[in-house]
Amino acid sequence: MNAVSEPVPGAEPESASIATLVADWLSATSSRIRTTTDLAFAEARLAAISVALMVLMGMLSALFVLGAWGLVVAGLVAAGSQFGISLWLMLASLGLLHAFGAFLLWRGALKLSRYLNFAATRQQFQNLQEAHSDVESAATTR
Repeated sequence: MNAVSEPVPGAEPESASIATLVADWLSATSSRIRTTTDLAFAEARLAAISVALMVLMGMLSALFVLGAWGLVVAGLVAAGSQFGISLWLMLASLGLLHAFGAFLLWRGALKLSRYLNFAATRQQFQNLQEAHSDVESAATTR
C-alpha cells in the first residue's frame, strides 16, 4: 500500500462552489442595496415634488377663496345699496364684522398655540431625568 494520501474526489469543486455561492450572495446583496437606495432616492424626489405641488395648489386655492370672498362682500355691498343703505355705512359695518371675525380667529389660534410647547412630552422627559438621577444617586450611596 502506498503511504501517500490521495485527495478526496470532489473536495476542491465543493470549496469552489461555496466561494462562488458567497460571491453570488455578496453580489445579490450589493445589487439589492443599490436598488433599494435608488428606490428611496426616487421616492424622496417624488415626495419633494409632491410637497412643492401641494404648496402651490394650496396657495392657488387660498387665492381663489379670497377672490370668492371679495365677490361675496361686493355682492353684499351692492345688495345693501339696492335697499337704500349708504355705501359708507355698508363698508364700515362689513369692515367691523371682518375685524371682529379676525379677532375671534386670532384668539382661537392663541388658544391652540398652547399645544405647541409639548408640555406632556417635556414632563415625560423630566420624569425620566429625575428617575435617572435617582438611580445614579442610589448607586453612589451604596
